[in-house]
Amino acid sequence: MTHEIIFWDVDTQKDFIDPDGKLYVYGAENIKENLAKLTQFARIQVIRILGSVDYHTMEDSEITTDEADFENTFPPHCLVNEPGQEKIIETRSDMALWIDPKKYSGKEIDEIIASKGPIFFRKIKFDVFSNPNVNTILEKVNPKKIVIYGVAADFCVRLTIDEFLDMNKYELYLVIDAIEGLDELHTSKLIEEWISKGVKTLTTESVLQGVMFS
Repeated sequence: MTHEIIFWDVDTQKDFIDPDGKLYVYGAENIKENLAKLTQFARIQVIRILGSVDYHTMEDSEITTDEADFENTFPPHCLVNEPGQEKIIETRSDMALWIDPKKYSGKEIDEIIASKGPIFFRKIKFDVFSNPNVNTILEKVNPKKIVIYGVAADFCVRLTIDEFLDMNKYELYLVIDAIEGLDELHTSKLIEEWISKGVKTLTTESVLQGVMFS
């Protein structure tokens, strides 16, 4: 099975995007409209959405109630069974499949691929590839092009793009008006670096016009 194009939704969760979220990315609420447009476009065009969500407990190594360094440790956020862990309504789907950070069997993977809904990898570290099922499912889906958006640009989006670049097997697109970072200057430098490595940048409007299909 080959999907020419997939969308990759990074951590579009309430705790990151809503102003009252526990680890709010300043200004992230401003990309909600574009996130909604991208999600709806994918549904209409039958483009498979994959992506990630933080899924924490207080026991996770990333979580601390002491002073966080915001590099390896962070205040409690996206805690299991709390509202902040949920995806924002703009990117939510009743058909979504939630992939826990444990190894799935081949049969389970095949059932996930055969389903029609978005596939979201739960993670307890900010690197989505810490979920042991990501590579297996990506190989099964076998996309040629990956359109990436979400938060935070200078953390989980960065790690995701860098991992994809290391694989050197996908054509990568970054929707620059559907991301938000914690540090604007750092985010700008990252975008320049990614472009130099072959990542193509798009706006939401250009996605809706189908630029990736050419």
